Amino acid sequence: MSQIWLIPLKEVYLFLRWWSWEIPADIFRATQTALLDFDNILQFEANFRLWLAVEPLFGDYTWAGRLVGLLLRGVRVLFTLVIYTGVLLLGLVIIASWWLLPVATFYFGF
Repeated sequence: MSQIWLIPLKEVYLFLRWWSWEIPADIFRATQTALLDFDNILQFEANFRLWLAVEPLFGDYTWAGRLVGLLLRGVRVLFTLVIYTGVLLLGLVIIASWWLLPVATFYFGF
């Protein structure tokens, strides 16, 4: 009977752990899943390897074909990095917004 006062403290602890750790971890896992889905579509690793090896894009093994492959794959690698960075930053902004939501609620008086 003497530990009945610990139950509300445990509930507050569980809520704070859920708020500060479990939901941001779920958001991070969703961001990882989105990055993996984008990687299945954009194929960053394959394009990067072929870009470094200066492989021709359409099987044209002349210098012009290799140059076109180098330029187009380089643009695609940069474009893919921009998308990956954007998805990662969006996930981090959502996590930061989640943590700042109580502060904003008290500050703006929602």
